[in-house]
Amino acid sequence: MAVYQISKIQIRRGKQNQGTGLPQLASGEMAWAIDTQELYIGNGSVSEGAPAVGNTKIITQQDLAAQGNLISLIQYVYKSSDSTITTGVSATTPVYRSLVSRLDDQVTTADFGTVGDGLVDDTAALQRAIYQLFLNPSHTAVTTPGSRVVLNLPAGTYKTSSTIFIPSYATLVGAGADKSIISYTPPTVAVTGTTTSGSPLLTTTSAAQNMVGQIVTGTGIPDNTFVLSAVTGTSLTLSTNATASGTTFNLNGGPAVQFINDHSSISGGIETSATDSTSQPRNIVLSNLSVSINNVLGLNSCLQLNYVKDSVFDNINLSGSTSGTLTLKSASRGINLISNTGFATAHNIFRNVNFSNFTYAVYTDQDIVNNSFDSCHISNSVIGFALGLNWVSTAFNPNGPQQTEIANTKFYQVYQQGVYINKGKGNIVRDCKFIGVGNAAGTNATSQYSQIYFNTPGNSVQNIVSDRHSDLYSPDNSVNPTFYAIPYVPEVSGLGTYTMAGVNTITLNKFILSQFLKLPVAWSAGTLTQAGGPTGFVTYNVDYTYHSSQGFTRRGTLNISVDVANKKISLSDEFDFAGSDNSTDDTAVKLSFSAQLLDQNGNAYVGGLTPPYGFVLQYLNTGSDTGPFTYTYSSIFSV
Repeated sequence: MAVYQISKIQIRRGKQNQGTGLPQLASGEMAWAIDTQELYIGNGSVSEGAPAVGNTKIITQQDLAAQGNLISLIQYVYKSSDSTITTGVSATTPVYRSLVSRLDDQVTTADFGTVGDGLVDDTAALQRAIYQLFLNPSHTAVTTPGSRVVLNLPAGTYKTSSTIFIPSYATLVGAGADKSIISYTPPTVAVTGTTTSGSPLLTTTSAAQNMVGQIVTGTGIPDNTFVLSAVTGTSLTLSTNATASGTTFNLNGGPAVQFINDHSSISGGIETSATDSTSQPRNIVLSNLSVSINNVLGLNSCLQLNYVKDSVFDNINLSGSTSGTLTLKSASRGINLISNTGFATAHNIFRNVNFSNFTYAVYTDQDIVNNSFDSCHISNSVIGFALGLNWVSTAFNPNGPQQTEIANTKFYQVYQQGVYINKGKGNIVRDCKFIGVGNAAGTNATSQYSQIYFNTPGNSVQNIVSDRHSDLYSPDNSVNPTFYAIPYVPEVSGLGTYTMAGVNTITLNKFILSQFLKLPVAWSAGTLTQAGGPTGFVTYNVDYTYHSSQGFTRRGTLNISVDVANKKISLSDEFDFAGSDNSTDDTAVKLSFSAQLLDQNGNAYVGGLTPPYGFVLQYLNTGSDTGPFTYTYSSIFSV
């Protein structure tokens, strides 16, 4: 290179933001701006070979620091090295963006200070990220659809010590279930107030909206009592009446995640109750993460939906701190749904949600409407879906849960019922699988509860697969010699319909009067500490096909009715047949069926004070053939 001059290096210094600012520097001359912490060098003249007169900024460590703006100066073009992609109106006019703008396209909770190591308490940082993006009145994401961002939760365990509140239009996406984990350890906070025996009111100046849903313990407070509603600074309404007067109470934390309405604000407080339908929490997306409860008392829910609508919950693992064999903890709920007639929790989709170790995987006592649960998995819990379990008619909740769809869901090792609907109609359970359900931690041989129970009419079951029928249907089960003494508690009972999934086949022999198919009568719900029992009325339609070894096929329907209270059973058989029947002995019509009630020990029922515990179908084949009897059935139960 050509050297023009070698001289002593001189560096000017001054303040760029005072006076005339940075002057034109001589060729090779350097200047340090004290106030902005920036370093410049003069370009030199054009005659010396400089492309233009001016000053060039020299990058320093200061430019790379947090307060520097180097990245904001870098321009980004998508696929700039790929000539086959044109981002602008022409190949010579690509779309330029600053690198900062490009990086801001994706925001994570780490940008707000979360650590995710399972040790540092991430409550404040996680809540800050949610509030700043979705509840910040100065941020357009709150009001403008095009600006509503996705908040990403990187892989890690996020320790929380108080409820995380999520408002409308929030989208929180993890790296995957069991990859991004919110691990909640509920706090215990002492509250001073007063109660009166026989009243649900707890008067306290500490009352706040974020106490709704929290468990209350103390003198005169029954077990599993929680805050039903709050009047800020005045009082809390409890879920049950106090049994004695008291003055000091403990709040044992709220749910791990709770959803808040549009009247909530960062500075003005959190509101969970519904005051109008336009401000309900809505259009929320929660996906690809896990929420776990770390509290051996089993007093908390994972997700509490207060009047939430039009939202999606997908690929989520929820785990509690109780198992299906432990004492009932009514506040232990995977998802707790709260609503009323005017402001229902409605039109939400729960997809690929795994529940484990809860008293209730899904719980509500209110009029939730048109919520869908698809491809979920429930294990090691007391009851899977408890809908309207403790429902009480009020002006705001006259109907109970309605139009709930539970589909393609597997229930595994559920202590009591997989689905229990005490109140509501239009609810449907379809294409589900029940394995080890209703057995009180035992087997189907010791089953105590129906796997599905409807206490009100207007609900239905379609195409469920249960291990109970395969274990108990056949009196010829040589594997279990005590088969006859095993009561067959029905898969579905109460008030509803049931359609068996698939078909079964039994071989019928010739010249034999034999029991060949055992079926249950209607069954009561029972309680956690006491099994159900035979009751009510049930009808069966058993559709069958018999393929005879003599070359004919008989197709028919067995219609069976059982009245448990009056200890009566009736059977009719409507059939037709075709094939090369032996007309001399009328083989096809020499197959006949009858039904026999059974007592609790599996013997023929002869009457008495105890009701019949089931029944068996018998066949008499006076022809000279054998063959497979293939069947499926539907039933209607009435308690």
